[in-house]
Amino acid sequence: MVSVGSKALASRRDRTCCNLVEDNLMGREDKSYNQGRKKKGMGRKAKNDSFGFDADNSNKSVSGRATDGAAKPKKSSKYQNTFSEPQPSIVRKQVDPETTKYFSEIVNLFESDGVDLEERPVICGNALEEARGKEFELATDYYISHTLQILLEGCNVDHLCDFLRGCAKVFPLISMDRSGSHVAETALKSLAMHLQDDEAYFVIEETLTNICKVIVASPVDMMCNCYGSHVFRSLLCLCGGVPLDSPVFHRAKPSMILAERLNLSISSAPGNNLSHHHQGFPGLLKFLVSGMLKCSEEDVKYLLVDQYSSLVFQACWKVSP
Repeated sequence: MVSVGSKALASRRDRTCCNLVEDNLMGREDKSYNQGRKKKGMGRKAKNDSFGFDADNSNKSVSGRATDGAAKPKKSSKYQNTFSEPQPSIVRKQVDPETTKYFSEIVNLFESDGVDLEERPVICGNALEEARGKEFELATDYYISHTLQILLEGCNVDHLCDFLRGCAKVFPLISMDRSGSHVAETALKSLAMHLQDDEAYFVIEETLTNICKVIVASPVDMMCNCYGSHVFRSLLCLCGGVPLDSPVFHRAKPSMILAERLNLSISSAPGNNLSHHHQGFPGLLKFLVSGMLKCSEEDVKYLLVDQYSSLVFQACWKVSP
């Protein structure tokens, strides 16, 4: 086993992740995700002078944050500013150069193919420990967020849950960030994979409970946000035992839609590779849905016709038993 910490990695020449392209993780609900030419990269489109910031911000402020550094949810819905409760402002500290260099070294290590499969969970776990207390800043950093995705996919369930518990209080803000939403999605998908191990069920349930308690306290901002809405629906799928890539909740590929119209088996459609159903959390699903409905009952007539929150309501109805 090889243990890699911030002091153990040898100094290398920093390399920044470049030539990134916008991927389709958000289900192509926001047209901004579909603009730009496809390039070979890590799934998001980079622009000049955007290191550490979201590339779609012309004023070089971090996504969902004002230029004074205070974190604020994006107003992606015309209804959002009408009735949503204001989210508490959080000062986003700039990632220090030493931490930036460390995670750059992690990327270099994985890209060099010098990590054995047995060593990977240990290295990922140690790197996530370095992120403790800085989860929000790292998850919303344009480049480091992708490194976090790699770590969350490769770590064991204990380190994964430790990371999510550490950022539970700001999970909605991470989910409403253009870069952070990818991190949140990756974390939820990794939890679903670990549910194949029955022994991991209770630690995952405890972790999700912490996150859901924060969300139901003020769910409307997240529901009406183009990125947050997608993460919200993925969380509903996870709690309901439904595959997170299910076309029931996220837009299906044209080939799958055609297969359905032709009465063909979806499982035999070309390119179809849906995940298997996993064990859900019915009690937690009920808590999340009931809390969401309670907080939004006064404005439900607006939320039901909102571009993004309406999709959350549809997911609730479909996933509920």
